Amino acid sequence: MNSAVDGNTKAPEAGATAGGPSMMKKMFRGVKKITARHAKSDVERSYKLGAELGTGNFAVVRLAEHRQTRQKYACKIINKALCAGKEDMIETEVSVLKRIRHKYIVGMDECFDTPDKLYLILDYVSGGELFDRIVDEGNFTEADGSRITKQMTEAIQYLHSQGIVHRDLKPENLLFRDRSPKSDILVTDFGLAKLLNDNVALKTACGTPNYVAPEILMQRGYGKMCDLWSIGVISFIMLCGYPPFYDESDAVLFEIIMKGRFEFDERYWRDISDDAKDLIRNMLKVDPIKRYDTYQVLEHPWISGKVKLPTVNLSKSVSMNLKKTGLGHSRPAIETEESSASRAVGARPHAEYTSSPAYTSSAPGVRSHIDYASPAAASAVSSSRHTAPSTPRAVVDHLRSVPDARKTIV
Repeated sequence: MNSAVDGNTKAPEAGATAGGPSMMKKMFRGVKKITARHAKSDVERSYKLGAELGTGNFAVVRLAEHRQTRQKYACKIINKALCAGKEDMIETEVSVLKRIRHKYIVGMDECFDTPDKLYLILDYVSGGELFDRIVDEGNFTEADGSRITKQMTEAIQYLHSQGIVHRDLKPENLLFRDRSPKSDILVTDFGLAKLLNDNVALKTACGTPNYVAPEILMQRGYGKMCDLWSIGVISFIMLCGYPPFYDESDAVLFEIIMKGRFEFDERYWRDISDDAKDLIRNMLKVDPIKRYDTYQVLEHPWISGKVKLPTVNLSKSVSMNLKKTGLGHSRPAIETEESSASRAVGARPHAEYTSSPAYTSSAPGVRSHIDYASPAAASAVSSSRHTAPSTPRAVVDHLRSVPDARKTIV
């Protein structure tokens, strides 16, 4: 999973060595509670490990084939010695994956916990990322957008029913199962997911700038409705090719998001139905209490099939804008199954992208997957009680102080 470091992660104890046996026990004591102990031979007895699909800061992804069924999987191998400070994040990811199974979510079939590595056996997907696929296909209609939004929402509704909030929904984390024209979309990447406690608001500021919900930035606490905001942003981009909120400066972008003002530029929205616009407006309500929940989204006419959707091919304009903004084709157009599968488990850094044609014609690449939280920022978030939107300075300052803040950490 393309995971960023959560603000609640812990640093290694002073004087401990990352590779020492005692440190290993301390580092992964939580993981041991949720996975059985194994030897590497247990993995190799069940699976034939094949070609390397990708690598990250502390993980490598390899193609795996079940020796009995011949079923293909993606095996994410996490090196424990390289995970100091990220143990809580990994424990959460594994905990979430072990408790979920849904047709629109990249799932985990098995987890092997060896003394020095974790082996996650994950669904193998080969259809590519959402926006890359739209650029490649050459045919994309509102009906396609409606179907994808419905599948995203059903996946998130299931997660919420399990007491899980994703917190980092974005196009890079939406993958097609295969290359068939009507392939299902799958939600992936649970590195920032959080198990919810009843009536306890989340406080950690985390996510990806363009898709982060305003309540996260307002420093008042937030819950599962942050995922609905992200679905609204993604649905907006699917239909026009550019984001509803944009600025080169993170601080200014956050201010724009907290105000929640956007428009449907007639140049790009003239062929889009009023029903689609209505649904997006209701998903992008700044007040999470007024925002549509998953049930309201799924009952909306644009999703439920109660209205006939336009058949206009949106591919040309959407693809053009996706390319201009850098949201589409962050990799070469020709893509192998292996490269797609590696992204499903976070085996490559996300390409950075630039601007919306509605805001600026050229801008330096920004908005890669980041987690802009730190213990200090999280503390500021939990203690703040602003009554009006204001720039979350602790969050922005932390971004500026961390050289690698814009990089994806696997």
